[in-house]
Amino acid sequence: MMNSSKRKKSKKAAAGAVLLAVMLATAACSGANANKPAAGNDQQGNVEESPVITDLPEETGVIDPDVSAPEPTAEPEATVDNGTATAEPAEAVKVNEGIYSGLSDSHSIEIETAAGAIPLQITDEMKSDLEALPDDAKVKFEYTEKAIEGDASAKQYWLVSIAQMKE
Repeated sequence: MMNSSKRKKSKKAAAGAVLLAVMLATAACSGANANKPAAGNDQQGNVEESPVITDLPEETGVIDPDVSAPEPTAEPEATVDNGTATAEPAEAVKVNEGIYSGLSDSHSIEIETAAGAIPLQITDEMKSDLEALPDDAKVKFEYTEKAIEGDASAKQYWLVSIAQMKE
């Protein structure tokens, strides 16, 4: 008798799975709006409809010229740094003096200041000028501070310019 009980349960489970699959397929294939209740279905109650946006582009993806566009947002001012334009907002440039320690790696240098050693990020264009600078040279340099994405308290220093000072 136990064997027939297990068969009945597995048949019921299979029938339920088939019914669920048919219901999901029917719902996915129907062209009806999911926000609107089906006709004649009194159990769903009132459903608010989403507002219809009429100024969206058609299938071409092009907005008609007579449709008003949203107001443009203020973009950061472009700054010119060593002849190249950037779209980043202007940052405060700081000036300091110290002893040039040399390249730390392929994209940063280290300068020993009165407050301690400062690692500075450099660009590829700066490498040739920095290679000509002797280690332990007294330098005056300009740099900017940038917050590291994800941690506003951590700062990264970027070299803007550097010049050897006369001793």
